[in-house]
Amino acid sequence: MSYGWLIGIIVIIALMYVMMIRPQNKRMAEQKALVNALQPGTRVLLNSGIIGTVRAVGDAQLVVELAPGTEVTVLKQVIVKTLKPDEEEFEYSDDAATAEQASEPDGSDNPALWSADASSQPSPSDPPAPSDGKGVDGTQTH
Repeated sequence: MSYGWLIGIIVIIALMYVMMIRPQNKRMAEQKALVNALQPGTRVLLNSGIIGTVRAVGDAQLVVELAPGTEVTVLKQVIVKTLKPDEEEFEYSDDAATAEQASEPDGSDNPALWSADASSQPSPSDPPAPSDGKGVDGTQTH
């Protein structure tokens, strides 16, 4: 009886391990090391292609700032890589964003935003309150 076919199957299984399973385990270990090294202030690339800055690190999640004042919570698994300043096409600076926000209008010309209690004030279309002590239906009020 020949055992050549059994040796062939064992060789194929060994090749599959070397070619597929071992590299996958190596990638998983690299990803775990990458995620464990994240700190606030690190620029990261998410698997959706969005670039942001890590603001807070939790056990399973991160808070990533996409633009000044715009933060999202993401799972750590969505981090593809950390970015170095020379890898980014556009220069990013918190100072530039602050100056840009200062030049934007703040809505002070919009009367609806003037006060928090603007909705409690009567509008010009509301009927005036009677001054003779009588209610709207003409009955005496106390």
